[in-house]
Amino acid sequence: MLCKATEADLEQLIAFRQQAYGGNRQEAVSWLCGIMGLENILLLAKEQPEGAPRPAAMVGVVPVECGHRKGVWFCGMATVPALRGRGLMTRLLDTCLRAYAANGCDFAVAAPETARAAQKLTELHFENRFPLRVIHKTIDHNLWARAEFDNMTVRRLMDARQRYQPASVLMPESTMNEMISRLYRRGMTIVSNQRGYGLYCQKGDTLQFLELQADNDHSADLLLQAAREHAGASRADLLLAENQTLYLGEGKRFGYGMICFLKEPFPVTDVYFRPLV
Repeated sequence: MLCKATEADLEQLIAFRQQAYGGNRQEAVSWLCGIMGLENILLLAKEQPEGAPRPAAMVGVVPVECGHRKGVWFCGMATVPALRGRGLMTRLLDTCLRAYAANGCDFAVAAPETARAAQKLTELHFENRFPLRVIHKTIDHNLWARAEFDNMTVRRLMDARQRYQPASVLMPESTMNEMISRLYRRGMTIVSNQRGYGLYCQKGDTLQFLELQADNDHSADLLLQAAREHAGASRADLLLAENQTLYLGEGKRFGYGMICFLKEPFPVTDVYFRPLV
């Protein structure tokens, strides 16, 4: 039985999320209520001999946009461990794809966490179209590099991202708010100036950039140098989309985002899909 999650399901879903992904209660609630939104969680429920049906599989189906096209982001997929291997998630996702296609959606996107999950999505006609590059750089010392730190609201961040990536897959502001809040709890810093911005966490002598957008390589270098002076770290690991023009030709490519076209396929060369989770 396919149904939407309600407040009455929350405690079961918290336990379900923790069972599938680990983490504490706060982390589970953050995902369920903040990132996915309880109203966007679909359940495949299993009938019980007594009592209400219990969730057997769940998926977050978050509304997104890309230009004038409407889509959904599949996330938080989980199946009860005892029922894995029975095709429940495939059935749930297939039902969702058909329903949202009939409802006028143009596409669905996902960022699978494992190769097995990616393979399952491939069987549902998802395509690997949004790879990332990881680049390891030594940051030059530059006392004159200027930037501000933690001085961007979520709204300003969303506007800046769309300025650099006009074909971004846009998520609800409530979802972005929770993503940024979670990153701040993990120690994230935002570095920004008029020529770009970056989101990073520090690990020892390395700044791990989850996102970096800038006018050009020189502008990106200055952001890295300002971050070095601020944090005292001399190295950076950058996660860039393959289609970003920064540091072209550098880095190691790996699969990340996938798309399923629910209507006619459209060009995605310039599309930027990067959930901050």
